Amino acid sequence: MAPTQAPLKVVTVQTGHRYPDLWVSRLAAMVARQLSEPHRFIVYTDRPEPGRFGEPIASHQQLVQQDLEAGSLRGYFSKLRLFDQALTGSDPFLFLDSTLVIRADLAPLVELGRNASASLMGVRDWNYPILNSSVLWCRPDAHTQAVWQCWQEGRYAGAHFAGDQNFIFRVFQELAPAALAYWPAELVRSYKVLRKLASRDAAAAQSQLEACTILKFHGRPKPEEVLHPWRHPRRTILRHPLQPKLWDYLAGEIRNHWH
Repeated sequence: MAPTQAPLKVVTVQTGHRYPDLWVSRLAAMVARQLSEPHRFIVYTDRPEPGRFGEPIASHQQLVQQDLEAGSLRGYFSKLRLFDQALTGSDPFLFLDSTLVIRADLAPLVELGRNASASLMGVRDWNYPILNSSVLWCRPDAHTQAVWQCWQEGRYAGAHFAGDQNFIFRVFQELAPAALAYWPAELVRSYKVLRKLASRDAAAAQSQLEACTILKFHGRPKPEEVLHPWRHPRRTILRHPLQPKLWDYLAGEIRNHWH
C-alpha cells in the first residue's frame, strides 16, 4: 500500500502589531475556499494563543499556530526564520503574506510549485530587479537553509537590506542563482500596478485582473484603505484626484474575496 501523502503546508507569519490578526483569519478563509485539497494552514507567530485566529471554515483545513522563535528578528525579517528546517521541517510549503487577496483557485499555482525543480519560487518584483517574497514555494534543502545560516552567521553584516526579500535574493544570487525561480507574471498581480494601468487602459487592467490568482497589496494602499477611501485619502483619493473611479478601485473584488 502506498504511503498516505501528508497534507499540504500553507504558512504565513504574524509578528508584532503591524497588521491585524483579522487579516490572517481572512487569509486562512480565502485559502480554505480556493484550495480544495486537505492542507494545514500554519501561522508562525511570536504570540501563539489558543483561538487567536479563529477556527477553520472548512473540514479540509487544519488551522495551526506555531511559535516562530524569531529571537532578535523584527518586522519583515521574521520571515527569514522559515528557512530554518529545524523550525519548519523538510516538507515543501506554500508561503503567503497576509496583505493579499486570493481571487481564484490555488491548485494551478500549487501544481507549478510541486513540479518545479527550483529550491525556491517567488514573485518577480514589480519595481526592482529582485525577488518579491509575498508568495513563495519553498522546497527545503541546502540552498534554502543557507538563507538562515547566512543570517545567523552575519555573512552580510555590513550591508543594508530594505527587507527580508532583499536578503533572500542576495543569498541566492551569490550562492545558488539557478535554484531560484519565479511564478508566471500573470498569476500574481500588483494592486498598485493594475490601478496605474487602469488609469490609462481600463480594459487591459481588467483583463490582467481576471487572469490572476492573487492580488498583492504591497506598500499602500492596503485592502482596508481601498474599501474606505474617504478615511484614507492620501492613499486613495489624492493619488488620482481627477479620477473618482480609481478612489475605490477594485473595492467590489476585495469585498467578494477578502472575508
